[in-house]
Amino acid sequence: MISVIIPLYNCGKFITRSISSVLGQTVKEFEIIVVDDGSTDEGPEIVEKMNSPLIRLIRQKNQGVSCARNKGIKEAKYDLIAFLDADDEWDADHLETILYLYNKYPQCGVFAASYRMSLKGSIIYPELNPKLPFSDDGIFYNYYEVASGTSLPINSNTYAVRKSVINSIGGYPEGIPTGEDILTMARLNAVCEFAYSTKATSTYYIHNETVKSVRPVLKKDPLDRLFYENYKISKHKKGARLFLSSWHKRRMTRAITQHEYAIGFEHFVKAFTIMPFQKKLYTSLIVSIISTITGKSMIELNNMLKHK
Repeated sequence: MISVIIPLYNCGKFITRSISSVLGQTVKEFEIIVVDDGSTDEGPEIVEKMNSPLIRLIRQKNQGVSCARNKGIKEAKYDLIAFLDADDEWDADHLETILYLYNKYPQCGVFAASYRMSLKGSIIYPELNPKLPFSDDGIFYNYYEVASGTSLPINSNTYAVRKSVINSIGGYPEGIPTGEDILTMARLNAVCEFAYSTKATSTYYIHNETVKSVRPVLKKDPLDRLFYENYKISKHKKGARLFLSSWHKRRMTRAITQHEYAIGFEHFVKAFTIMPFQKKLYTSLIVSIISTITGKSMIELNNMLKHK
């Protein structure tokens, strides 16, 4: 049995699609916990009208997506917990794929699959570079290394975790404006192994109609300290130092594309200091500058370069 947690905040336009993709799974043994994080639109009412015995709607005042996910974790009945954002969707075999990994790799704490992104009507697959250590599925021994590339191999829609494991890291970090999903995966990889399938079983929608598109650039980001703390306990793992440098690389590109050039330069220096010969640092710098000039997103530009 699997507990599926869907944090909901002003996604009434998309929540039916999200929940329907769970109800349509080939695996039927699950519960759906929708945590309404103080929505001001019709989203919670839409969930109530679905009137499914598989769905529990929990309401709380607006506290952020991490608090909503943590509330869902606390309320979950089952040991295996999966997450889905309210404006994204799963393929019908997503949970089937997760359970396949769960049964094949019982020594692992996280079970995940790949995904696709939908941007302006185009489908883009994540660029996983360096290559994965397996072709179909296996244990993700070099997660930090792969997660340092252009695309993250796992996002909040694509994985399930043992409840005991995510509780051991304190759940999702609360009070964090952005990047909480990246840090959570980093923390999980520090304490357990990941089982992974290269099969894409979910769609991540990139648009400007929900709050997940709002990614503030802060000079003093609390995540910087948390990533260094995680490095201290994970530096024995392959690619951990590269991953720490990559965090500053991501901060650099976001700052530049939002015209916060001083913050961008600061994080370029930090990434350079940690790992000066990271080729991706320099290509990301160039692409982010081109993004500010052309108005095209980093994802669009990276996809164009990939196909040249």
